[in-house]
Amino acid sequence: RRAELVSLRAEDLAQLENGAMSILVRRAKNDPFGDGRYGYITARTVQILRAWLEAASIEKGWLFRKVSGQRIGSNPLHPYTVNLIIKGAADAAGLDPDVVQNLSGHSMRVGAAQDLMTDGAGLLPIMRAGGWKSTNIIGRYVEHTEIALLGQMRRSIGSGVSHSRRVTEPGCGSASTRDLSAQVGPG
Repeated sequence: RRAELVSLRAEDLAQLENGAMSILVRRAKNDPFGDGRYGYITARTVQILRAWLEAASIEKGWLFRKVSGQRIGSNPLHPYTVNLIIKGAADAAGLDPDVVQNLSGHSMRVGAAQDLMTDGAGLLPIMRAGGWKSTNIIGRYVEHTEIALLGQMRRSIGSGVSHSRRVTEPGCGSASTRDLSAQVGPG
């Protein structure tokens, strides 16, 4: 969620053994008591985040701040600013103007859930990664992705293809890896 993103703080980052990080998400829309939860940041994203923190000279405080010319502000971005950044990046990438018009921070959440499903993550790891508490919402987000995956599996069963892939599940503390191997043959 945009509000969660702009509320992240540098002092809530923790380095993990595999080059990844965890971060405390202090409060969320579905966390009225502020219990918080931990999010997982991949090693690749950590590299990008470290480059930003170094360039912005951020050691503590808000991770994402307003940039005005060469000046980095001390206050966090406003959640709506995330939408403007996404639309600006999409426009700069040359996406169709109608697509750009419909993009939002929420588009990234739905897309991340779909990507995780496509990569073989189960419903519970996806819910944990996105901070969802209800299977109803996440089920709607990944519904069409599940249908496409079932179609792919069905086609490969008919062709006798062997499936083996490793999937890293996002989680708290460290990433757990599970082997999704299945030998499928005709009939």
